[in-house]
Amino acid sequence: MHTNFSGSNFRWRRISYAEKKRQHNIQVFIYMICGLLFISMASPLAAQLPAVPHLSTIQTAEPVGKGGSSTSFGLLQYAEDTVGSEHRQNVNIGGFDELHRVSLQVETFLVPVRFNYGLTDELDLVLGGTFSTGGAQKIVYDFYSVAEETDIDPTADRRVYDQSLFEGVIGLKYNIKPDRNDNLPSISMGGDVQVGFTADDQLNSDNEFLDYSPADGFPFFGINTYMVGTQRLGSLFKVHAGVGVFLTSKSLKTTDFFRFNWQLGGEVAIADNMRLTGDFSRELAYAGMHLKNLFGLAFRYEVSDTLAFQLGFNSRPGFQFNLTFGGEKAQTLGGENLLF
Repeated sequence: MHTNFSGSNFRWRRISYAEKKRQHNIQVFIYMICGLLFISMASPLAAQLPAVPHLSTIQTAEPVGKGGSSTSFGLLQYAEDTVGSEHRQNVNIGGFDELHRVSLQVETFLVPVRFNYGLTDELDLVLGGTFSTGGAQKIVYDFYSVAEETDIDPTADRRVYDQSLFEGVIGLKYNIKPDRNDNLPSISMGGDVQVGFTADDQLNSDNEFLDYSPADGFPFFGINTYMVGTQRLGSLFKVHAGVGVFLTSKSLKTTDFFRFNWQLGGEVAIADNMRLTGDFSRELAYAGMHLKNLFGLAFRYEVSDTLAFQLGFNSRPGFQFNLTFGGEKAQTLGGENLLF
C-alpha cells in the first residue's frame, strides 16, 4: 500500500511541476514581448516587408513568389501518459494474439521542418518532414503472465516497445485571388500528403488501441486540405484566417473520421522593419499526432527588401524559426512605399 501511495504522489508532483514550469515560461515570454514592444514603438514605420507563407503556427494566403523560398523548423513538446485501455485487449506479439492491458506514454519533442519554394508567383511547392526526439512508448502489462491482479506493483511484469514518430510531407499551395489593393482579401487553397510512422494517441470505439502489433510500429497516410485568407487593414495591420480538413488512415476505425481545423492570426508593424505576429490553431497534426489549441507569438525582422527571418514561440511550449527569401514578385514590390 505504501508503494502505490508513493508512486501516485511522485506522479502527481511530476505533473504539477511540469504544469507550473509551463505557466512560468509563458509568463516570462509575455513579459519579454511587452518590453520589446514598448521599446520599439518609437521607431518610424514606412517599409515594405517580404511576405511569408506562414506565421508561428498557421498558414497565410501569401505565396513566396517565383524563385523565392521559405525554410522553417521548430520544436514542439508533446506529452501524453493517460492513454490506455481499462480492460485487456488482443495484442499480436511474434505472430500470436494474447490478451494484455496496454497503455501509451509519450514525452518527446516533435521537430517539424518545412521548405516552401515558389514555382510561380501564385504557386508554392511544399516539402518537409517531422521528426521526434524519442520518448514514445507502448507498454504491455503482465507480459509473461506471472503477475496477479492482487499484486502490489502490477507494472513489474511488463514489456516496453518504443514507437517511431516521423513523417514526410509534400504539397502545393495556390493563390487563387492575389492582393490587388482592392480592399478584398488574398485567398489561397492548398493541400499536402503525409506519410510516415505514428503512435496510438487515441482509442477506437471499443476503447482499444488500433495497432495490435506494437513491436512493428504504426504506419499511417494522411491528406490535409485547407483554404486561407489574408486581409490588410490600413497600413499597420494584417489579419489571417483559415479552415481545413485532415483525413488520416489512423482515424478510419475511430469516430473522428475527419478532423476539422480552423485558424486565426494577425500582424502589427511595430517598427520600420519589424512585425509582431500572433496566431491560434484549433488543431494541427504532426507525424500523425494531433496538437490542439496552439497559441503562437513571433517577431519578424526584415534584413533587406527580399530577406526576412522570424522567431516565434508557442504554448506547447516550443519555438519556430523561419527564414524567407522573397521571389520576383517580392523584389518588384520592394520599391513601393507601403508598409505591407
